[in-house]
Amino acid sequence: MKEKSDFFIDVLHVFVLFSFAVAQPLFDLLARYPQFFVTRHSEPIDVIFFILIACIVLPLLVVFIEMVARIIGQRVQKGVHVFVVAGLLTAIVLPALCKIFHFSGTILLMGAVILGIVGCIVYIRFHPARIFFTVLSVAILIFPSLFLFNRQISKIVFPREAYSTLGIRSSSSPPIIFVVFDEFPVTSLMDQQRQIDPIRYPNFAALSRDAYWFRSDSTVGERTTKAIPAILSGIYPDQNRLPTAAEYPHNLFTLLGGSYDMKVFESDTMLCPKELCGKKAKSLDLKRIYSMLSDLSVVYFHIILPPDLTSGLPVVTQTWKGFVSTTEDSRGRTQRILDKKRASLRDHAGLFQEFLESITISESPTLYFLHVELPHIPWRYLPSGKVYADSGLRIPGLNIKTDKWNTNEWLVIQAYQRHLLQVGFVDKLVGDLVTRLKALNLYRRSLIILTADHGVGFWPNTIRRMVSKGHPEDILPVPLFIKVPNQDKGKIIDRNAESIDILPTIADILGIRLPWTVDGTSLLNQSLPGRNYKIIYDYRSKKFVFDSRIFDAQNASLIRKLNIFGSGAKPYGLFKIGLHSEIVGRYISEVFVSGQSDIEIKLDQPSLLDHVDINSGFIPARIRGSLSLKEDIAGPLHLAIAVNTMICAVTQTFWHKRKMAQFSAMVPESAFRKGKNRVEVFLISQGKGKVHLVRTKSREAVTYSIGESDKHTEIIVSSKGESIPVVPNAIRGSLDVADISGDFVVFSGWVADIKRSRIPEAVLVFLNGKFFYSGTTDVDRPDVVEYFNNSALYQTGFKFLFSSSIIKESVTPEVRLFAVMKDVASEIGYNKEYKWKKD
Repeated sequence: MKEKSDFFIDVLHVFVLFSFAVAQPLFDLLARYPQFFVTRHSEPIDVIFFILIACIVLPLLVVFIEMVARIIGQRVQKGVHVFVVAGLLTAIVLPALCKIFHFSGTILLMGAVILGIVGCIVYIRFHPARIFFTVLSVAILIFPSLFLFNRQISKIVFPREAYSTLGIRSSSSPPIIFVVFDEFPVTSLMDQQRQIDPIRYPNFAALSRDAYWFRSDSTVGERTTKAIPAILSGIYPDQNRLPTAAEYPHNLFTLLGGSYDMKVFESDTMLCPKELCGKKAKSLDLKRIYSMLSDLSVVYFHIILPPDLTSGLPVVTQTWKGFVSTTEDSRGRTQRILDKKRASLRDHAGLFQEFLESITISESPTLYFLHVELPHIPWRYLPSGKVYADSGLRIPGLNIKTDKWNTNEWLVIQAYQRHLLQVGFVDKLVGDLVTRLKALNLYRRSLIILTADHGVGFWPNTIRRMVSKGHPEDILPVPLFIKVPNQDKGKIIDRNAESIDILPTIADILGIRLPWTVDGTSLLNQSLPGRNYKIIYDYRSKKFVFDSRIFDAQNASLIRKLNIFGSGAKPYGLFKIGLHSEIVGRYISEVFVSGQSDIEIKLDQPSLLDHVDINSGFIPARIRGSLSLKEDIAGPLHLAIAVNTMICAVTQTFWHKRKMAQFSAMVPESAFRKGKNRVEVFLISQGKGKVHLVRTKSREAVTYSIGESDKHTEIIVSSKGESIPVVPNAIRGSLDVADISGDFVVFSGWVADIKRSRIPEAVLVFLNGKFFYSGTTDVDRPDVVEYFNNSALYQTGFKFLFSSSIIKESVTPEVRLFAVMKDVASEIGYNKEYKWKKD
């Protein structure tokens, strides 16, 4: 009987420790940031299921292990129990040590382990300690109860009834096209006359000739979940409200629900009631739950680990979803891949395309609403819409966790350049929207609203989206274009405008009297007095008030942008930046070239340059690499990048370490030709007032082939003469996704030498038996770390993006992938449905 009682107490203590080590840290964070559930459109059942997992299922799994151990023997069970107690005590102590001390993560982790072991010894040897743990068992019920009935969480679990319609009828019912872009300062569009740059952004310029452009419009929320509700309700943000229909029952959707059909695409809010938007309440969905729990596992490690030990984890500061995502391959089978922002390269462009296709000729008046996360990071689109990079969030110069730029101004400028290029893609989407409306004969008679939720700044040593610690003149001002039905001529209006004025303006145009009190006013009613201030709320709903002349400061930002990039009339536009940029656009033969430096250049992913398809949706326009130096240098080196004998960019080195440095540069897609392209890197020198170039050594790319050994087994042969035996499963790994759709083919998965805790030197791709590509594992895989319980396996993931023409050109393509180390190679495992490898 005593043995059973002791085991019951052990079980109780497991639940207690899990409550303190796992459940409560997550409950505390999510109670403060319920947006985690809102942005992923979680249902009440999702939250309940999360509570059950954290409080019951996880500890039950440990209890089950102890029960199995108990069958073997009581001592075995006690040993397992001691190990569990020590581990959970370590997890409890570690966050506290991180807050108290500022040592390295390794020291803090070791200290937590020591304290966990000491606490476990006290727990074993001193009966009062076990009694204390038993007394704490009330936490098993208190923690989930406090979380469940938290003021914000209870709004999600027990939502109050939202109005489906306010029964308002408008005097006119034109189609309404409403698009909200994301992270988009209006300065990005302007030229030196504070007009829309007609060369760089022709479609915005054309729209401004047909619409009202409220040039002094500003957001009232520095984050999406504050800004979007304000736009759609006309009310300043409230810290006590979640961005849901239940919390904002009075908004544009409920206003027009009685007279308009709704086609609504929300990204981070839930403001359109389900009954209006044709959405039914979702039952328990295992894929949705799996995605939530995967993301929560990443969040949990960010909570308990010291900051310097989370560098390998996906970022959780840019969005509240998609840290570890799922997508579906071309056969509809769900695959797990890592993507810190979205599961697909085509998500944002694809969402906009889906929005366009939803616009049709209809007998009933229809509201088409879209919030799309463009030109928001990650930056990967050229103005043509072609992709030049994958969807990773690693941006040189930006600490993605703190959202702060470092002090390297050149890296910040390069990020600014990529932002402006992506704004060019947004301009193309605006052109596609107008073309669609005109093709359906809807453009002239529609009410069109284009705006953005908030801006973003590009200043060294500042937080890029925080008004209190950044540059508010870049975060507040956003584009606002309103084209009223049958409008014949556009007009620029410089009256002080805020995003809370958009809804009252729409109501004014439609002849609707708003049935609730709003903070905004109609921007078309000139009889109303204007404001001389601007209000914005930060992510914690703290209010900041600025003089409306903050737009004078915006001029300083505009001047800085023009000084760096010029206007669209500048030859080579956004690509002609940096010191000695005057040589951009000239052929190598037109610039004096002298001597040979000792610098050795290694390009990243050089094989991409050998297989360029200029008609595909992918262009390797971001040239990256590293260089080896004979000695350490104090400052950056200036480099010129030539593509096919033309100098297409100048850049600077960064991240200097141990006689090594890195560089990157954007080049125009027009520099590339079909097939093989030659990239040369020169050191820029200046003497006697003239710029000249010094050649660098190019590290020859290693190529590979598949051979056969004397024992009739496969080997990998390198161009260096190395023969590497192919040993099945010596290197573990899996090709999780092999997806071809449209212009892209994506291969992603993971590889690792599990036994030796090592990451392979390269991942090789062979097409029809011939070497095609060599890449590295540079994608974070916390799921691999968790599965093998080995922190050395963080960056074991890979993700390769190619033009789909490599597959389509072959009638029966065979694509094989190998992981290679110095002494061994292994073919990566494929799923059963993998269709690009012959049996």
